[in-house]
Amino acid sequence: MSSELLTPYDPAKYLTDDEDIAVFLADAEETGDASYIARAREVAERAKAMNQTRNEACSDSGCADLDSPEA
Repeated sequence: MSSELLTPYDPAKYLTDDEDIAVFLADAEETGDASYIARAREVAERAKAMNQTRNEACSDSGCADLDSPEA
């Protein structure tokens, strides 16, 4: 058994606008898996909250560097 280290991945970090979120949710719906769809909805809600927070924080200061998911 290998002991690979995995890097945490949060898909919400990469859903930076409503279109990205809609595509993400549509893909989840296509699976027909209720638990997967529920998890995708949680991710989408977290992404919306992250985007709103970022937009509010940057509305006056123009945080261009925060537009990148790596920020």
